[in-house]
Amino acid sequence: MSLYRWELKKILGRRAARLALALILLWTVAGTLVNVYVNNGYTISNDLPRVSGPEEIANQLAWAERWRGPLTGEKLAQAQGVIYDFYHDPANRTPDGNVDFDGWVQTIRPMGGMGYTLSDIAAAVYDYPYAEATELEPHRLLNYYDDWAAAVTRWLDSQFDDPADRAVFEAQEAGVRTPFQFDWYGGQFTVLETFRDILIGVCLLLGIALAPVFSDEVQSGVLAVSHCTRRGRRRLALAKLAAALTVAALVWCVVAALLVAGQLFFFGTRGLDCPIQLFKPLATAPLTFGDCERFALVLGLACCLGTAGITAGVSGLLGSNFAAMAVVFGLLVLQPMFAGMLPDFWRQLVGLMPTAVDFYDLFCQNLYHFGPLRLWSPLAQLAAQPLWVAVMMPAAGVFYVRRQVR
Repeated sequence: MSLYRWELKKILGRRAARLALALILLWTVAGTLVNVYVNNGYTISNDLPRVSGPEEIANQLAWAERWRGPLTGEKLAQAQGVIYDFYHDPANRTPDGNVDFDGWVQTIRPMGGMGYTLSDIAAAVYDYPYAEATELEPHRLLNYYDDWAAAVTRWLDSQFDDPADRAVFEAQEAGVRTPFQFDWYGGQFTVLETFRDILIGVCLLLGIALAPVFSDEVQSGVLAVSHCTRRGRRRLALAKLAAALTVAALVWCVVAALLVAGQLFFFGTRGLDCPIQLFKPLATAPLTFGDCERFALVLGLACCLGTAGITAGVSGLLGSNFAAMAVVFGLLVLQPMFAGMLPDFWRQLVGLMPTAVDFYDLFCQNLYHFGPLRLWSPLAQLAAQPLWVAVMMPAAGVFYVRRQVR
Protein backbone atom coordinates (compact mmCIF):
# COMPACT_ATOMS: atom_id res chain seq x y z
CA MET A 1 0.00 0.00 0.00
CA SER A 2 1.38 3.44 -0.94
CA LEU A 3 2.03 6.08 1.71
CA TYR A 4 -0.69 8.27 0.17
CA ARG A 5 -3.34 5.55 0.42
CA TRP A 6 -2.17 4.70 3.91
CA GLU A 7 -2.53 8.31 5.07
CA LEU A 8 -5.91 8.62 3.38
CA LYS A 9 -7.06 5.51 5.20
CA LYS A 10 -5.76 6.89 8.51
CA ILE A 11 -7.67 10.16 8.11
CA LEU A 12 -10.92 8.43 7.24
CA GLY A 13 -10.40 5.80 9.91
CA ARG A 14 -10.30 8.18 12.88
CA ARG A 15 -13.51 8.22 14.88
CA ALA A 16 -13.51 12.02 15.19
CA ALA A 17 -13.04 12.36 11.44
CA ARG A 18 -15.86 9.95 10.64
CA LEU A 19 -18.15 11.82 13.03
CA ALA A 20 -17.19 15.18 11.52
CA LEU A 21 -17.76 13.92 7.97
CA ALA A 22 -21.14 12.46 8.96
CA LEU A 23 -22.09 15.81 10.50
CA ILE A 24 -21.10 17.53 7.26
CA LEU A 25 -23.57 15.39 5.33
CA LEU A 26 -26.26 15.97 7.95
CA TRP A 27 -25.55 19.71 7.99
CA THR A 28 -25.84 19.90 4.19
CA VAL A 29 -29.10 17.99 3.95
CA ALA A 30 -30.59 19.84 6.92
CA GLY A 31 -29.57 23.21 5.46
CA THR A 32 -31.28 22.43 2.16
CA LEU A 33 -34.49 21.27 3.84
CA VAL A 34 -34.59 24.23 6.22
CA ASN A 35 -34.18 26.59 3.29
CA VAL A 36 -37.05 24.98 1.39
CA TYR A 37 -39.54 24.34 4.19
CA VAL A 38 -38.74 27.22 6.57
CA ASN A 39 -37.05 30.06 4.69
CA ASN A 40 -39.35 29.79 1.68
CA GLY A 41 -42.54 29.31 3.70
CA TYR A 42 -44.85 32.29 4.10
CA THR A 43 -47.15 33.50 6.85
CA ILE A 44 -49.96 35.64 5.43
CA SER A 45 -51.45 36.43 8.82
CA ASN A 46 -51.71 34.87 12.25
CA ASP A 47 -55.31 33.91 11.49
CA LEU A 48 -54.45 31.85 8.40
CA PRO A 49 -52.41 28.65 8.08
CA ARG A 50 -48.78 29.15 7.11
CA VAL A 51 -48.11 28.49 3.44
CA SER A 52 -45.58 25.66 3.20
CA GLY A 53 -42.27 26.17 1.42
CA PRO A 54 -42.98 23.97 -1.61
CA GLU A 55 -46.44 25.53 -2.02
CA GLU A 56 -45.03 29.04 -1.81
CA ILE A 57 -42.32 28.17 -4.33
CA ALA A 58 -45.00 26.95 -6.74
CA ASN A 59 -47.01 30.14 -6.11
CA GLN A 60 -44.06 32.42 -6.81
CA LEU A 61 -43.11 30.59 -10.00
CA ALA A 62 -46.70 30.79 -11.26
CA TRP A 63 -47.06 34.47 -10.38
CA ALA A 64 -43.77 35.32 -12.13
CA GLU A 65 -45.07 33.97 -15.46
CA ARG A 66 -46.98 37.21 -16.01
CA TRP A 67 -43.77 39.28 -16.00
CA ARG A 68 -41.26 36.71 -17.17
CA GLY A 69 -38.86 37.70 -19.94
CA PRO A 70 -37.18 41.00 -20.90
CA LEU A 71 -38.04 43.60 -18.25
CA THR A 72 -38.68 46.64 -20.41
CA GLY A 73 -39.56 50.05 -19.08
CA GLU A 74 -43.12 49.52 -20.28
CA LYS A 75 -43.41 46.26 -18.34
CA LEU A 76 -42.02 47.90 -15.21
CA ALA A 77 -44.48 50.78 -15.55
CA GLN A 78 -47.35 48.33 -16.02
CA ALA A 79 -46.39 46.37 -12.89
CA GLN A 80 -45.93 49.51 -10.81
CA GLY A 81 -49.29 50.72 -12.13
CA VAL A 82 -51.00 47.73 -10.51
CA ILE A 83 -49.44 48.60 -7.15
CA TYR A 84 -49.89 52.36 -7.48
CA ASP A 85 -53.55 52.09 -8.48
CA PHE A 86 -54.34 49.66 -5.67
CA TYR A 87 -52.89 51.85 -2.93
CA HIS A 88 -54.44 55.03 -4.33
CA ASP A 89 -57.92 53.61 -4.79
CA PRO A 90 -60.17 54.62 -1.84
CA ALA A 91 -62.19 51.45 -2.41
CA ASN A 92 -59.19 49.46 -1.15
CA ARG A 93 -59.17 51.24 2.19
CA THR A 94 -61.04 50.34 5.36
CA PRO A 95 -62.97 53.04 7.26
CA ASP A 96 -59.96 53.65 9.50
CA GLY A 97 -57.71 54.29 6.47
CA ASN A 98 -55.79 51.03 6.48
CA VAL A 99 -55.33 48.87 3.39
CA ASP A 100 -58.05 46.26 2.94
CA PHE A 101 -56.42 42.92 3.77
CA ASP A 102 -58.50 40.77 1.44
CA GLY A 103 -57.84 43.16 -1.43
CA TRP A 104 -54.11 43.07 -0.68
CA VAL A 105 -54.11 39.27 -0.77
CA GLN A 106 -55.96 39.22 -4.08
CA THR A 107 -54.03 42.00 -5.85
CA ILE A 108 -50.64 42.71 -4.29
CA ARG A 109 -49.52 39.35 -2.99
CA PRO A 110 -49.72 37.74 -6.48
CA MET A 111 -47.24 40.36 -7.67
CA GLY A 112 -44.70 38.06 -5.97
CA GLY A 113 -41.07 38.81 -6.71
CA MET A 114 -41.99 41.72 -8.97
CA GLY A 115 -43.32 43.61 -5.96
CA TYR A 116 -40.01 43.20 -4.11
CA THR A 117 -38.07 44.23 -7.20
CA LEU A 118 -40.13 47.40 -7.59
CA SER A 119 -39.66 48.29 -3.92
CA ASP A 120 -35.89 47.90 -4.28
CA ILE A 121 -35.93 50.01 -7.44
CA ALA A 122 -37.97 52.76 -5.80
CA ALA A 123 -35.58 52.89 -2.84
CA ALA A 124 -32.24 52.55 -4.62
CA VAL A 125 -32.81 54.36 -7.93
CA TYR A 126 -35.51 56.88 -7.10
CA ASP A 127 -34.68 57.52 -3.41
CA TYR A 128 -38.09 56.61 -2.02
CA PRO A 129 -38.13 55.19 1.51
CA TYR A 130 -39.20 51.55 1.43
CA ALA A 131 -42.38 52.43 3.29
CA GLU A 132 -43.29 54.86 0.49
CA ALA A 133 -42.27 52.72 -2.51
CA THR A 134 -45.93 52.54 -3.56
CA GLU A 135 -45.82 56.30 -4.25
CA LEU A 136 -43.48 55.91 -7.22
CA GLU A 137 -45.37 57.13 -10.30
CA PRO A 138 -45.47 54.37 -12.93
CA HIS A 139 -44.60 56.63 -15.86
CA ARG A 140 -41.17 57.32 -14.37
CA LEU A 141 -40.20 53.71 -15.01
CA LEU A 142 -40.57 54.11 -18.78
CA ASN A 143 -37.00 55.50 -18.78
CA TYR A 144 -35.80 53.15 -16.07
CA TYR A 145 -32.52 52.05 -17.62
CA ASP A 146 -31.35 55.62 -18.12
CA ASP A 147 -32.34 56.41 -14.53
CA TRP A 148 -30.59 53.25 -13.32
CA ALA A 149 -27.32 54.17 -15.06
CA ALA A 150 -27.46 57.67 -13.57
CA ALA A 151 -28.17 56.27 -10.09
CA VAL A 152 -25.21 53.90 -10.32
CA THR A 153 -22.95 56.78 -11.35
CA ARG A 154 -24.15 58.87 -8.39
CA TRP A 155 -23.64 55.92 -6.06
CA LEU A 156 -20.08 55.28 -7.22
CA ASP A 157 -19.22 58.98 -7.00
CA SER A 158 -20.49 59.05 -3.42
CA GLN A 159 -18.59 55.92 -2.37
CA PHE A 160 -15.17 56.38 -4.01
CA ASP A 161 -13.04 59.50 -4.00
CA ASP A 162 -10.27 57.80 -5.97
CA PRO A 163 -11.06 57.71 -9.71
CA ALA A 164 -9.03 54.50 -10.03
CA ASP A 165 -11.33 52.78 -7.53
CA ARG A 166 -14.42 53.99 -9.37
CA ALA A 167 -12.97 52.81 -12.67
CA VAL A 168 -13.02 49.20 -11.46
CA PHE A 169 -16.78 49.26 -11.01
CA GLU A 170 -17.48 51.49 -13.98
CA ALA A 171 -15.85 48.79 -16.09
CA GLN A 172 -18.11 46.22 -14.43
CA GLU A 173 -21.21 48.30 -15.09
CA ALA A 174 -20.32 48.60 -18.77
CA GLY A 175 -20.79 44.84 -19.07
CA VAL A 176 -24.32 44.77 -17.61
CA ARG A 177 -26.90 43.87 -20.23
CA THR A 178 -30.20 45.68 -20.46
CA PRO A 179 -33.10 45.16 -20.45
CA PHE A 180 -32.85 42.76 -17.54
CA GLN A 181 -34.38 39.31 -17.73
CA PHE A 182 -37.08 38.81 -15.12
CA ASP A 183 -38.27 35.66 -13.41
CA TRP A 184 -38.73 34.63 -9.80
CA TYR A 185 -35.17 34.83 -8.48
CA GLY A 186 -35.99 34.69 -4.77
CA GLY A 187 -35.55 30.95 -4.51
CA GLN A 188 -32.15 31.04 -6.18
CA PHE A 189 -31.04 33.79 -3.81
CA THR A 190 -32.00 31.64 -0.81
CA VAL A 191 -29.94 28.84 -2.34
CA LEU A 192 -26.94 31.20 -2.36
CA GLU A 193 -27.56 32.02 1.30
CA THR A 194 -27.72 28.30 2.04
CA PHE A 195 -24.39 27.79 0.26
CA ARG A 196 -22.82 30.41 2.51
CA ASP A 197 -24.24 29.04 5.76
CA ILE A 198 -23.37 25.44 4.89
CA LEU A 199 -19.83 26.35 3.82
CA ILE A 200 -19.04 27.76 7.26
CA GLY A 201 -20.04 24.51 8.95
CA VAL A 202 -18.30 22.38 6.33
CA CYS A 203 -15.00 24.24 6.77
CA LEU A 204 -15.15 24.01 10.55
CA LEU A 205 -15.98 20.29 10.60
CA LEU A 206 -13.40 19.62 7.89
CA GLY A 207 -10.81 21.40 10.03
CA ILE A 208 -11.69 19.17 12.99
CA ALA A 209 -11.44 16.05 10.82
CA LEU A 210 -8.00 17.02 9.47
CA ALA A 211 -6.51 18.56 12.62
CA PRO A 212 -4.70 15.35 13.73
CA VAL A 213 -3.02 14.79 10.34
CA PHE A 214 0.44 15.65 11.79
CA SER A 215 -0.15 16.19 15.50
CA ASP A 216 -1.48 12.68 16.03
CA GLU A 217 1.92 11.17 15.26
CA VAL A 218 3.53 13.35 17.91
CA GLN A 219 0.81 12.73 20.48
CA SER A 220 0.79 8.96 19.93
CA GLY A 221 4.58 8.62 19.86
CA VAL A 222 4.59 7.14 16.33
CA LEU A 223 6.86 10.01 15.25
CA ALA A 224 9.80 8.40 17.06
CA VAL A 225 9.44 5.37 14.80
CA SER A 226 8.39 6.99 11.50
CA HIS A 227 11.20 9.54 11.58
CA CYS A 228 13.74 6.73 11.72
CA THR A 229 12.47 5.02 8.56
CA ARG A 230 13.69 5.65 5.03
CA ARG A 231 10.41 7.29 3.94
CA GLY A 232 9.34 8.62 7.29
CA ARG A 233 10.08 12.30 6.81
CA ARG A 234 9.71 14.17 3.51
CA ARG A 235 7.81 11.50 1.57
CA LEU A 236 5.49 10.82 4.47
CA ALA A 237 4.83 14.55 4.91
CA LEU A 238 3.94 14.87 1.21
CA ALA A 239 1.61 11.88 1.48
CA LYS A 240 -0.15 13.44 4.47
CA LEU A 241 -0.60 16.74 2.65
CA ALA A 242 -1.90 15.03 -0.49
CA ALA A 243 -4.34 12.95 1.56
CA ALA A 244 -5.63 16.04 3.39
CA LEU A 245 -6.23 17.88 0.11
CA THR A 246 -7.97 14.83 -1.35
CA VAL A 247 -10.35 14.58 1.60
CA ALA A 248 -11.10 18.31 1.40
CA ALA A 249 -11.84 18.13 -2.34
CA LEU A 250 -13.98 15.00 -2.04
CA VAL A 251 -15.97 16.48 0.84
CA TRP A 252 -16.87 19.57 -1.15
CA CYS A 253 -17.71 17.54 -4.26
CA VAL A 254 -20.22 15.54 -2.21
CA VAL A 255 -21.61 18.66 -0.53
CA ALA A 256 -21.88 20.50 -3.87
CA ALA A 257 -23.64 17.53 -5.47
CA LEU A 258 -26.20 17.46 -2.64
CA LEU A 259 -26.74 21.22 -2.82
CA VAL A 260 -27.19 21.27 -6.59
CA ALA A 261 -29.48 18.23 -6.49
CA GLY A 262 -31.65 19.92 -3.86
CA GLN A 263 -31.70 23.15 -5.85
CA LEU A 264 -32.74 21.47 -9.08
CA PHE A 265 -35.35 19.31 -7.35
CA PHE A 266 -37.08 22.12 -5.43
CA PHE A 267 -36.37 25.25 -7.53
CA GLY A 268 -35.37 24.01 -10.97
CA THR A 269 -33.44 26.42 -13.15
CA ARG A 270 -35.98 29.26 -13.13
CA GLY A 271 -34.35 32.53 -12.12
CA LEU A 272 -30.77 31.52 -12.88
CA ASP A 273 -30.71 33.83 -15.92
CA CYS A 274 -31.87 36.84 -13.90
CA PRO A 275 -29.26 39.56 -13.25
CA ILE A 276 -28.36 40.41 -9.68
CA GLN A 277 -29.52 43.99 -10.34
CA LEU A 278 -33.09 42.76 -9.79
CA PHE A 279 -32.20 42.08 -6.18
CA LYS A 280 -29.77 44.95 -5.64
CA PRO A 281 -30.28 47.63 -8.30
CA LEU A 282 -26.99 49.44 -7.62
CA ALA A 283 -24.86 46.32 -8.03
CA THR A 284 -22.36 46.77 -10.85
CA ALA A 285 -21.15 43.22 -11.53
CA PRO A 286 -22.51 41.84 -14.84
CA LEU A 287 -23.61 38.61 -13.17
CA THR A 288 -26.73 36.47 -13.18
CA PHE A 289 -27.82 34.32 -10.25
CA GLY A 290 -26.54 31.35 -12.24
CA ASP A 291 -23.12 33.01 -12.45
CA CYS A 292 -23.22 33.61 -8.69
CA GLU A 293 -23.99 29.98 -7.96
CA ARG A 294 -21.20 28.77 -10.24
CA PHE A 295 -18.83 31.14 -8.47
CA ALA A 296 -20.11 29.84 -5.12
CA LEU A 297 -19.34 26.25 -6.12
CA VAL A 298 -15.80 27.14 -7.18
CA LEU A 299 -15.24 29.29 -4.09
CA GLY A 300 -16.56 26.50 -1.88
CA LEU A 301 -13.99 24.08 -3.27
CA ALA A 302 -11.24 26.68 -2.86
CA CYS A 303 -12.30 27.34 0.74
CA CYS A 304 -12.23 23.63 1.60
CA LEU A 305 -8.72 23.39 0.16
CA GLY A 306 -7.74 26.56 2.03
CA THR A 307 -9.11 25.04 5.23
CA ALA A 308 -7.01 21.92 4.63
CA GLY A 309 -3.93 24.09 4.18
CA ILE A 310 -4.49 26.11 7.34
CA THR A 311 -5.32 23.01 9.36
CA ALA A 312 -2.24 21.16 8.13
CA GLY A 313 -0.05 24.11 9.08
CA VAL A 314 -1.47 24.21 12.59
CA SER A 315 -1.24 20.42 12.96
CA GLY A 316 2.39 20.40 11.84
CA LEU A 317 3.30 23.04 14.40
CA LEU A 318 1.52 21.53 17.41
CA GLY A 319 1.97 18.19 19.10
CA SER A 320 -1.52 17.71 20.51
CA ASN A 321 -4.72 16.85 18.64
CA PHE A 322 -6.86 18.86 21.06
CA ALA A 323 -4.58 21.88 20.79
CA ALA A 324 -4.67 21.65 17.00
CA MET A 325 -8.48 21.44 16.97
CA ALA A 326 -8.73 24.36 19.42
CA VAL A 327 -6.45 26.59 17.33
CA VAL A 328 -8.28 25.66 14.12
CA PHE A 329 -11.59 26.55 15.83
CA GLY A 330 -10.13 29.88 16.94
CA LEU A 331 -8.82 30.71 13.49
CA LEU A 332 -11.91 29.64 11.55
CA VAL A 333 -14.68 30.69 13.96
CA LEU A 334 -13.60 33.03 16.77
CA GLN A 335 -11.34 35.20 14.64
CA PRO A 336 -14.00 36.06 12.00
CA MET A 337 -16.60 36.42 14.79
CA PHE A 338 -14.59 39.15 16.53
CA ALA A 339 -12.98 40.64 13.42
CA GLY A 340 -14.72 43.96 14.05
CA MET A 341 -12.55 44.46 17.14
CA LEU A 342 -9.30 44.00 15.24
CA PRO A 343 -7.12 46.63 13.51
CA ASP A 344 -8.10 47.41 9.93
CA PHE A 345 -5.25 45.50 8.26
CA TRP A 346 -5.83 42.42 10.40
CA ARG A 347 -9.59 42.64 9.82
CA GLN A 348 -9.06 42.63 6.06
CA LEU A 349 -6.75 39.62 6.37
CA VAL A 350 -9.34 37.78 8.46
CA GLY A 351 -11.87 38.53 5.71
CA LEU A 352 -9.86 36.21 3.48
CA MET A 353 -10.21 33.23 5.81
CA PRO A 354 -12.27 30.34 4.37
CA THR A 355 -15.05 30.80 6.92
CA ALA A 356 -15.19 34.59 6.47
CA VAL A 357 -16.05 34.64 2.77
CA ASP A 358 -19.49 35.95 1.92
CA PHE A 359 -21.21 35.47 -1.42
CA TYR A 360 -23.10 38.72 -0.76
CA ASP A 361 -19.88 40.52 -1.74
CA LEU A 362 -20.82 39.68 -5.33
CA PHE A 363 -23.59 42.27 -4.96
CA CYS A 364 -21.30 44.92 -3.44
CA GLN A 365 -18.42 47.22 -4.36
CA ASN A 366 -15.62 46.30 -1.94
CA LEU A 367 -11.97 46.47 -2.92
CA TYR A 368 -8.73 45.06 -1.58
CA HIS A 369 -5.64 47.18 -2.24
CA PHE A 370 -2.35 45.35 -2.74
CA GLY A 371 0.03 48.17 -3.57
CA PRO A 372 -1.16 49.57 -6.91
CA LEU A 373 -3.35 46.51 -7.51
CA ARG A 374 -7.07 46.87 -6.84
CA LEU A 375 -8.88 43.58 -6.48
CA TRP A 376 -12.63 43.13 -6.10
CA SER A 377 -13.30 41.40 -2.78
CA PRO A 378 -14.88 38.17 -4.18
CA LEU A 379 -11.84 37.66 -6.41
CA ALA A 380 -9.52 38.43 -3.50
CA GLN A 381 -11.34 35.85 -1.37
CA LEU A 382 -11.03 33.28 -4.14
CA ALA A 383 -7.35 34.03 -4.79
CA ALA A 384 -6.50 33.84 -1.08
CA GLN A 385 -7.50 30.19 -0.71
CA PRO A 386 -4.73 28.67 -2.87
CA LEU A 387 -2.33 31.03 -1.10
CA TRP A 388 -3.29 29.47 2.25
CA VAL A 389 -2.42 26.11 0.70
CA ALA A 390 0.82 27.38 -0.86
CA VAL A 391 2.02 28.95 2.39
CA MET A 392 0.66 26.75 5.18
CA MET A 393 1.19 23.29 3.67
CA PRO A 394 4.91 23.70 2.95
CA ALA A 395 5.23 25.18 6.44
CA ALA A 396 3.48 22.10 7.86
CA GLY A 397 5.92 19.84 5.99
CA VAL A 398 8.91 21.78 7.29
CA PHE A 399 7.62 21.71 10.87
CA TYR A 400 7.03 17.98 10.63
CA VAL A 401 10.30 17.02 8.93
CA ARG A 402 12.43 19.12 11.29
CA ARG A 403 10.62 18.13 14.47
CA GLN A 404 13.07 16.53 16.84
CA VAL A 405 12.36 13.01 18.08
CA ARG A 406 12.40 12.77 21.86
